[in-house]
Amino acid sequence: MRQINSTLIVIATFLISAACMEGTGDFLVAADGTVLEGELQTIGSGVAVFSGGSTDVPGHGRIWCLDGRTFAGEITASNGIVRSGSSSVPVDSVYLIVWGDSDIDQETFTVDAALGWLNTGIELEQGEMLSLQGTGTIVTETGTSTPQGQEKYSSSVARVPGATSGQLVFRVGEDGQPVAAGSCWVGESPCPGILMLAVNVPLEGSMGSRGVYTVAVKAGTIASRPGTVVFYPAGR
Repeated sequence: MRQINSTLIVIATFLISAACMEGTGDFLVAADGTVLEGELQTIGSGVAVFSGGSTDVPGHGRIWCLDGRTFAGEITASNGIVRSGSSSVPVDSVYLIVWGDSDIDQETFTVDAALGWLNTGIELEQGEMLSLQGTGTIVTETGTSTPQGQEKYSSSVARVPGATSGQLVFRVGEDGQPVAAGSCWVGESPCPGILMLAVNVPLEGSMGSRGVYTVAVKAGTIASRPGTVVFYPAGR
C-alpha cells in the first residue's frame, strides 16, 4: 500500500481552504502547514512580518504575477511593493510567491488557427504553476480576433463551447478539460499531462480559419509541494 505523506495532506487541505479564504486578506502557509494571516508588512532578512505575527521564510523564491510575468531571486517586500533582485511589483499584482523549487521552463510556440491542438511537449504535474501570454491576430468565420477572443461570438459546436470565437485555449493531457486562456492566463495546472494549445474556432476543420498566435509559456514550481513556503495576497 502506498504511504501518504502527512505534510502533503496538511498542505493540500490548506490549499482547499485557501479558495474559501480568497479576498479575505494576505496569508502565508509555512513549510509545516502553519498558516499566518493578516496584512503583509515586510519581507526581509529571512522573516515575513504580518499584522498578525511573523514567521521565518527562505531567502530565495519566485514571484508569479497576474500578468504572466515571473521573477526569481532574494525576495523582499515593504510599503506594498515586492522585490526580487532588480524587479519590483505591487503586492496586489502578485498571484503568489513560492519559496522552494523555483526552476521553470520557458518556451514560445506558434499556434495555427487552422491546425487544431498543438502538442507543446511540456509535461506538467498537477498543481504546477503555469503562465500563458498570447499575441497576434487570426481570422475565423466570425471575423478577426486576438487571443482574447470575440466577445459577441460563441458556438456550441466550437472546439471549446464555453469560450468565445478566436480565443486562445489550452488543456492538460489528451483527456483534460479545455480552458479558455485568452491573452493572459496564470494559475495551477488542474491535472498531470502534456500542455496542449489551440485556437477556439467556431467550425472544427473549417478552411475559414487562418493565422497564428505567438504564445509564451512559463511552467514550474508547485505550491503544494512539501517543504515549500507560499504567500497569497488578498484579492487573489
